[in-house]
Amino acid sequence: MTKKIFSNLSLLIMTLFIFSCDTKPQRNTNVKNIYKNELENGIWETNAILGLDPNAGKFTLTKFIQRKFAGNLTSFSNKEMNFSSGYTAFCGNDNFTTVIGKYDFFDKDKISISVDSVTYSGGWEKPTEIRKKKDLIYLISKVDDKLILTKQNE
Repeated sequence: MTKKIFSNLSLLIMTLFIFSCDTKPQRNTNVKNIYKNELENGIWETNAILGLDPNAGKFTLTKFIQRKFAGNLTSFSNKEMNFSSGYTAFCGNDNFTTVIGKYDFFDKDKISISVDSVTYSGGWEKPTEIRKKKDLIYLISKVDDKLILTKQNE
């Protein structure tokens, strides 16, 4: 009788362990994201194109001030929950890459993005890439006047 109870208990514990390892953390959408308004109300200079490389671990965003500029810019549209991130140059004689996708804020300091397409223009002779929807999760933090997006493993 003791062996049977021990066997059933072991099976129950193993089953619970398997199911607990397989579940993703829950997203808390009932909490107001503290960076939402700031991110949606501006254009951001970024150290790289957001979403282009799904393995990129960290992005630094600095508020863009209108001027002649060559580099990466990212913006978030609060109406359609679309974002765009791409390389821009004032002269127009360059290779341009633009990422378009969707985003969603959750928890007090997280953003989820999914890339829809990557377009190439200017000197590129590459076709537009349509990407499979894969959510990339980033923790948002602030250092001085910069916002930092750090990729999370989910």
